[in-house]
Amino acid sequence: MKNLLIKSAIASGVVLSLATVSRPVMAASFTISIENAGVQNAQLSNLVNANVQTFDAQTQGYSATGFQWNEGTTNIGSYKNTLIMNPDQYGAAGGTGKYFDVDTNRSGNGQTVSTLNLTTAQSYFGLWWSAGDASNVLEFYSKGNLVERITTADVASYIGKLPNSGGYKGNPTSTYKGQDSNEPFAFINFYDVAGTFDQVKFTNIGGTGFESDNHTIATGYNSITGNVVTAVPESSSVLGVFAIGFVGAASVMTRRVKKKSVLQLS
Repeated sequence: MKNLLIKSAIASGVVLSLATVSRPVMAASFTISIENAGVQNAQLSNLVNANVQTFDAQTQGYSATGFQWNEGTTNIGSYKNTLIMNPDQYGAAGGTGKYFDVDTNRSGNGQTVSTLNLTTAQSYFGLWWSAGDASNVLEFYSKGNLVERITTADVASYIGKLPNSGGYKGNPTSTYKGQDSNEPFAFINFYDVAGTFDQVKFTNIGGTGFESDNHTIATGYNSITGNVVTAVPESSSVLGVFAIGFVGAASVMTRRVKKKSVLQLS
């Protein structure tokens, strides 16, 4: 028994060491919510220092260099490797203006990713995610470290559990009402409740499109709005990880415990 306890303690130390090294990049904690069906804008009155990119003033087509996001004399950030589209059944809030896309085929340049680099760290991001499919991926980074990742497959799963889930299917704008009826359209809020981010990466794989509009950022917010679909807990502290390691060591002396499956972002 004494030898077993020593081995278990050593194992706990290894678990603690590995966890301490590998977890810091996921130190941020996100709460994600979806606004009611048909909503295409953020609740700006709830946000602090908010800015909205509608893409309406941008030139239609693909650009490797992208463009600067300026509000008056203030530089908000820059988009790289961009594809701007005119309104159609797949995108453009309100059915007018222009929208943002990541599309290997329509770009004509094999585009699979576009990046938004922010001048100032933010704690909120929102977008109208249109014509969603399983090939769309959205990632948040802080100082080069990935802090959150979500795919449209996740969003579709969340929407399926919401009241009036059918209301999210198909384009809700008056111009293209009901078109693209098999794909979800929703305004999604990303609240970084325990940190900030300075880069957002939009990735599309599989030859489909990643359409969105009304990209909204804010340095703060007054409350969490919309239908909360997931709250990602803050990464374990050193003491928390140690406790997990200790419990794991104790379980070695008794029996194996089957892990419970939990719904989480990929």
